[in-house]
Amino acid sequence: MELKFLADQPDAVPIIAKWYYSEWGHCDPNNSIEKTCTRINGKLNKDKVPLHIIATNRDNVMGVAQLKTHEMSIYPDREYWLGSVYVDTPYRGQKVAQNICVHSIKTARSFGIKTLYLQTEALENGGLYGKLGWQPLERVHYNGADVLVMEKHL
Repeated sequence: MELKFLADQPDAVPIIAKWYYSEWGHCDPNNSIEKTCTRINGKLNKDKVPLHIIATNRDNVMGVAQLKTHEMSIYPDREYWLGSVYVDTPYRGQKVAQNICVHSIKTARSFGIKTLYLQTEALENGGLYGKLGWQPLERVHYNGADVLVMEKHL
């Protein structure tokens, strides 16, 4: 498994856009796969947030995560977030998400970021994120879903 910036493999943007649209984006009637591609293409950074990190296996994209800013509008003081973590179905259960998350944390740390936040629907213990040392802050209802907001000091 190789972990790299999506900016280094921009031909993967349409694949990731389909994943994001299928998983979350279809809920917005004003959204489309094309609009999702456009948004992702606007975040093809390697030296600043926002950016995407992907896991690949030869020519196959296995999964993705995004480092972003101000993901939840109810927390204007919480700047940096890990989000949009997605692993393609054939690669689930192979620690792809774990590897992407760990690499994302290292990347954030290298930028001097001191704290990352995330939201998850794993309400009891944060699932994978709890296992990776993220601490729960609070449960909230946001954008139609009950989520657990977590933080990790880097």
